[in-house]
Formats: sequence, structure tokens, C-alpha cells
Amino acid sequence: MTDSRSLRTAFAALAFAVPLALAAAAPAQAQQSKPAADPVVATVNGEKVMLSDLRALHADLPEQIRKIPIERIYQPLLQQVIQTKLLAARARAGGLDKTPAIERRLRTLADRVLQEAYLAERIDEAVTEDRLVKAYKAFAAKHKGEEEAKARHILVKTKKEAAAVVEALDKGGKFADLARQKSIGPSKTGGGDLGWFARGQMVKPFADAAFALKKGDYTKTPVQTQFGWHVILLEDRRRQAPPPFEAKRAELKQELGRELMAAEIERLRNAAKIVRFGPDGKPLDAGAPARKKEGKEEGKEE
Repeated sequence: MTDSRSLRTAFAALAFAVPLALAAAAPAQAQQSKPAADPVVATVNGEKVMLSDLRALHADLPEQIRKIPIERIYQPLLQQVIQTKLLAARARAGGLDKTPAIERRLRTLADRVLQEAYLAERIDEAVTEDRLVKAYKAFAAKHKGEEEAKARHILVKTKKEAAAVVEALDKGGKFADLARQKSIGPSKTGGGDLGWFARGQMVKPFADAAFALKKGDYTKTPVQTQFGWHVILLEDRRRQAPPPFEAKRAELKQELGRELMAAEIERLRNAAKIVRFGPDGKPLDAGAPARKKEGKEEGKEE
């Protein structure tokens, strides 16, 4: 059960977020889900509160709270949005939204929201199914998958016992039969069958010996590990298949989105006239004009 104190703390932390939290979360939430309907869930002095307002607030909560379905915390979400509407209305009535500092913060917020919305729209348009399939094919070509071995082994306590097993195999003994008779490992009942495994799943001496064998060969020299002495038979080898397209779709879309976002930002930068200054007002770029201050250029006297 979720700690009610944690919920109260999370909502209290958002109490003075005002429209900031709601607006910042809205573009991301819009991309995640598009409900068929966006009903009015409350009115505050005639102003409508929509279900999408609650969804936006929910998307901006701390991760441990965000995991809770919105239906389970509907009431506190609704109360928080109502509270925000009431306080924001009082702030506007007092003219706070017209002060230079708040106007600047609101412009910054609007820029961020528009940036997110623009990039999300561009990515949705550009990341087509064809591009995703092409990206997956390139991924699959580069990632053949980790090599795996299918092997059997016979585990005994001493090197002498292991050497006797090798001698019996050299004389035509059946590996599975000898495993059932001689092995002290849990796989003995299956004739020493270990199934498929990757190199990292076995201790290093065992893995090195198994992957050095050719298909159908067994170790002529017993292999020692902390478990005892092994005689290993390599039955087959393969490479893991790459994950299927659908399992990679979301990750590929994110990767393509990042590439497209970087390209779009670079395109806009190249097309724009940008002049940068340091905190002291001096130009950061060669050839840039000095920043004007109080009607005159920095460093120049009238």
C-alpha cells in the first residue's frame, strides 16, 4: 500500500508549481496517450478543469507516485489542480502575472513547452514505419547476437578420475552413459546435458575450454574449476538471434528521435543569426558587437 504521507509530501511539493508543472508535462503526456474524450471534471469560478489537466499533473509527479494508476489517486489530483487554479487566479488578480520577473519566467516556460511540442510533432512526422524498419535492419546486421554453446560434461573429484573418463571415451564409450555412471554433478541424470549457454554463464576455465572445442569434440585434457574436474563435450554452437522488431521499436524510435532533434537544432542554428555574450557583457564570438548598456556600447565613453 502506498504511504499516504508520501502522497501528501509529493502533492505539497507541487503546491506552488502553479501552471509550470501542468504545462511542462502536457506535451509529453499528449504523446503518450490520446484519450478519446477529455471531459470537464470540475469548474472553479466558472473556469473548466479538464481530465487532461489531471493527466498532465500525474505525468509530472515523482516516479514512485507516477507508477500509481491515475484512478487510484484521482481525488488528490483533482484537489491539487483546483488549488492551483484558485491560487493562480488570486495571483493574476493581484497583478503578479504582469511583473517583469514573472512575465520573463512565463515566456521561458512557454518557450520550453513550444520547443517540446514542435520537436514531438517533427519526430512523429519523420519517424515513419519505413525508417524504423530500415533502422532495425541496420541494428540486426551489426548485432548478430552472443555466441552460445550446447554441451555436456562429466564432473568428478580428481584429475585421475577425469583422465580415466577421457580414456573410456577414447575407447568408444558413450558420453551420456559415462556421465550417468561417473559424474557427481546435478546434470548426471540427463547424461551431463547442460543445454545452451553463453560464455559468461560459465566459470572462465570451463567456458574457455568449451568454446575452444569443435562441434562433436571433447576435452582430451581435463578442465579444473572450483567444482572439481570436468570432461566437456561440445554438441553444437550458435549465435543468439537479435531481439525482434517489435521489442526494439520503442528504443529505435527514441534513437531516431534524438538524431532528428539534433539535426533540426543544427539546421535552425545555421539559419539563425546568433550573438552570444558572457556575464560581463563582453562578446563570446569573434567579430560580435559589444552589448549595449544604458544607451551606449560597453567600454565606450560618450
